[in-house]
Amino acid sequence: MNSVLQTAAPAFSIDEAQSIANRRYGIEAAARQLTSERDQNFHLRTRDGAEFVLKIANASESEAVIAFQNAVMRHLEVYDPTLPAPHVLPTRDGAFHFVERGHLTRMLTFRAGRLMHQGERTSLLRRSLGRAHARLSKALSSFAAEAPPGDLFWDVQHAQQLRPLLKHIASTERASVLRATLDRFEAKALPWLERAPRQVIHNDLNPHNVVIDDEGAVSGVIDFGDMVSAPLICDVAVAAAYHVRHDETPMADALEYVDAFSAERALTAEEISLLPIIVAMRLAMTVLITNWRANLYPDNRAYILRNEPNAWRGLVAMTEAEPLT
Repeated sequence: MNSVLQTAAPAFSIDEAQSIANRRYGIEAAARQLTSERDQNFHLRTRDGAEFVLKIANASESEAVIAFQNAVMRHLEVYDPTLPAPHVLPTRDGAFHFVERGHLTRMLTFRAGRLMHQGERTSLLRRSLGRAHARLSKALSSFAAEAPPGDLFWDVQHAQQLRPLLKHIASTERASVLRATLDRFEAKALPWLERAPRQVIHNDLNPHNVVIDDEGAVSGVIDFGDMVSAPLICDVAVAAAYHVRHDETPMADALEYVDAFSAERALTAEEISLLPIIVAMRLAMTVLITNWRANLYPDNRAYILRNEPNAWRGLVAMTEAEPLT
């Protein structure tokens, strides 16, 4: 199993976060802790209103992964300076990350606004997300380096590795649906994904990683912690999975986002045909991984399972609309 997912999150205090900001960056600010599944993040605000995020990585995170994320953010800042993504800041010594009490640590700019899960799901939001995501994907396509090798469980390309997690699903009915979803994905989508062109993708445009403005349009894309090198359609499927409806037309809202994305960066007919299969697989991954991790860390159960009920209802709706045969 992925070591980062099995290692408890860091446990720094607010005072320690404020001290790190002052010592390393010369920033005097009030800190408050943000929710996070496997790392520890603090929002910092100075007296003059400047805002930052101090990110303290899980102890199992590799330096290669952190350096890769930093390099991507620096690339985005140069390639598309107005892209609504965070920038990584250098310390007083010019370093973009450092080790603090055994944890890789860095400071990012803060994207102000509400998170997507706090706002209304509208046509404006979906189309705005499609355009913003296409713009991000274009910028990422010019980043030459591949993501460091690893066994990230949230990489849909390797969904077959999740079969052992079926034992953590108490309901026989649920386990049957999840197993059938895995079977269909491996038979119909995986062979194509294994030969498709790949690029660096964000891989996690969930409702907690998208910032919206007062009108409900996308004003920020955050958290580059799950980036992988993969076919572009995997990134589209991940984002689309969070817009699946729980009725007889489960993909209707998701396709509105996909249409806006494809208008900016065209998807092929084959990619579109595989999209529902990959979306269903992502929903199944959410159910499998979050239930497993909630059992590992019951104190953080509510946060870990925040997306699970919607994922299950969406998967059921998709299964009823298109039986898993």
